[in-house]
Parts: sequence; structure tokens; C-alpha cells
Amino acid sequence: MIMQKRRLGRTGLQVSVIGFGGIPIIALSRDEAEKVVRHAYERGINYFDTARAYGDSEEKMGAALNAVRDEVIIATKTHQRTKEDAARAGLKQSLRNLQTDRIDLVQLHGIDSEEVLQKAMGPEGALRALEEAKTQERIDYIGISGHNPYVLGKAIKTGKFDAILVPLNVIDRRATEELFSLANEADVGVVIMKAMGGCGAPLQYPQWGARFLGKPEQDWPDSSEFVAHFGKDGIERAKRSLRFVLAHDIDTVIPGPRSIEEVDHIIKVAEDFHGLSNEEKTAYKFEQLPPEPFCRKCGLCMPCPDGVEIPTILRWDIYYRFYNIKKWTRDQYPKIRTRVNSCTECGNCEEKCPYSLPVIRMLKEAKKRLE
Repeated sequence: MIMQKRRLGRTGLQVSVIGFGGIPIIALSRDEAEKVVRHAYERGINYFDTARAYGDSEEKMGAALNAVRDEVIIATKTHQRTKEDAARAGLKQSLRNLQTDRIDLVQLHGIDSEEVLQKAMGPEGALRALEEAKTQERIDYIGISGHNPYVLGKAIKTGKFDAILVPLNVIDRRATEELFSLANEADVGVVIMKAMGGCGAPLQYPQWGARFLGKPEQDWPDSSEFVAHFGKDGIERAKRSLRFVLAHDIDTVIPGPRSIEEVDHIIKVAEDFHGLSNEEKTAYKFEQLPPEPFCRKCGLCMPCPDGVEIPTILRWDIYYRFYNIKKWTRDQYPKIRTRVNSCTECGNCEEKCPYSLPVIRMLKEAKKRLE
């Protein structure tokens, strides 16, 4: 079967609906990594994502794709924040590592706060380096990656970015609330990361955060809570996670395979996908968001003067009341360093919340459920 392609926003690039995320190949030998990347290309994947911060991922990807450079779309990222650093330590090195004189898409990497966004977009910020490189035809398009849809929404409104890279998975659907609509209106391409929760291969835990590490049968008070959402084994979890993401109005998703077998598996998921079944829609609460008020995990309420871990507590409360993950959250809550009982109700969090949430009341209600 021919791999389905979708248009990457105003770039006009036709990208395979399943792309290739470049983190896991760091753990492979050069020879193994090249075989996996080339196999992905041969099976129809044409969108390959990497970054300067991903160890030797760029070098492995560049070596694997050098002979077919004009037939693939390469996206990388610069984590540098200043113009000089992004030009010299970022883009210059990426071009060399990728063995090319032109990169299709370069993204500002990990822009998770408004302060970092402003710095990167300032007069001497990293964005200036990318804009200059674009005029010099060393890069074709400019994108931005981050884990905070609120900040990425701000970035889209500047009109400076052609594509965004954002998390989406079964229990992190913040991007569906407003960000996808903003991207669609601006004709900005949407690339999805962390469909399986991170760089596990295949899915270990579909959530960004170390506390989800472990095995459900060992580390969850009731493993059935986990299995109900994510499946019994890695293959089933990967399939469920990818199908959930593919059902959204996105352009490509970049799981990180680390073997030929995993490449074949994710491609089969894409080839077999023709929409979610009614049973899946019900199980995933598809196109639903938690009932208001709920925390978007933007983190702007932090730091808390009392040290209360506000975003973590409110996130776990969503797991409890919306996803019905109750035994796990109640088991984890006592392990938080500073819990709700340390809150002095200073109101600092509510003043900073861009969504005007009644944070103090929400924390109190969460405490009742989680203790």
C-alpha cells in the first residue's frame, strides 16, 4: 500500500502521515540506525525529525538519507536561544551533520514559556538566525516545538512560524482545545510528538513524566486501570496511541522506532487506519475535554510561594475524575513533596492563571479526592 500523505500547512510539503522521530536511534549503533532509517524511507516514510540536542541522531540520519536527500523532508531543531549560538552551534552544525546544504524545516526547540519565546524572538534571538538562513536558502521553513499549547498559540499569532510540534496522546489532549484551530486558521502545519508518551519503543507509558515509569502489573495498585486505557502490551499500546492521534486534524505524527520491526508496525497502523470505531470513541472520550474548571498545565502559576506542586496535583485530579484512573492517583499523591495541606491561600496562583481558574478551590477539591 502507498503511505497516505497530508499537506504540512502553508509549507505545501506533502508529508507521510507517519513520520520518523529521531530520539531512539541514539541508542543504536551507526550501522543499525542507518538500516532502520533507510527501511522507514523504503516503506514510504518521507518525514524525518531530529535535533541538535539529540546526541548523534542528526549524523546517523544524515548518513542514512544522503543518497535520497531530495526525496525526503528533514526537520531538525535548534535549542540555542541567541542569534549567534543558533547560527554557529546550531544551524551550521546541523547542516554538516545532516550532510546537506539545505534543511526543509528548522524549529526553535522546547519553547515552553512566554519568557523563552520572547528571548528567542528578540532582536538577538535564535529566530533571527533562522530567518537569515532562510533568505540564504539554507533552510526552507521555520517551525517551533514545545510542550505548552498556550505558548505555542502565542507563537502562531506572531505569524513567524510555518509549523508547530506539540504533544498529543490519550491523556494529554490540551492541544485540541484551541491550538489546532489556531493552526488551521493560520495554515500552520501540525506535527505531533509524544503520541506514545515519549521515546519509549513501542509505548511504555503514554504520558510525559517520570512518575509513569514502571510496569502496570508491578507499579500500579490496579493494573486494569492502565490496561483499560492503553492496552496489555507494547504493540497494543502503540496501536491504540497512534490511532487516537491519527483521528485528529494533524499532518503527521513522529513516533520513534528503533528497529525494522517497529517501523513495520507503525506503518501497518497507518495503512489500516480509516477512522476510530464507535467503541474506540467511547473508550477514549474522543473529542471531549475534562469538565470545567480544569488545569491546562501551562505552569504559569508556578513557582508557588508555599512550594505546592499545583500543576501535578491538578493533572492527577484530571486523571482521577475524567479518565477514571483512581487507584493509581491515590497511590501517587502521598509521594508528592509538597501537597495541598501546605497551601496558605495567598492567591498568587490565581492572579497568574491565564485561564482565570479558581485554583485554590480546585486544589481543595482535588485533596478530598486524592487523599
